Amino acid sequence: MAYHGKYDSPADVLRDESLSHREKIAMLESWRDDKEAYMRASEEGMQGDDRSDLLQLIEKALSTLQENPAAQ
Repeated sequence: MAYHGKYDSPADVLRDESLSHREKIAMLESWRDDKEAYMRASEEGMQGDDRSDLLQLIEKALSTLQENPAAQ
């Protein structure tokens, strides 16, 4: 979880100029996958952060990168 503790929001990943376009996509995809796993665990009665708004922000950031490779 390279994003954990380093980025507060998906927008922070987009703004990080030290990451390549490919690295940003990989990081956001990892964050999305982890968030989906937490949400599934939460639905099954396990403890987890189920903030679906964060998942929507991650998806929006991924769309931005996929639609515009030059996007920060």
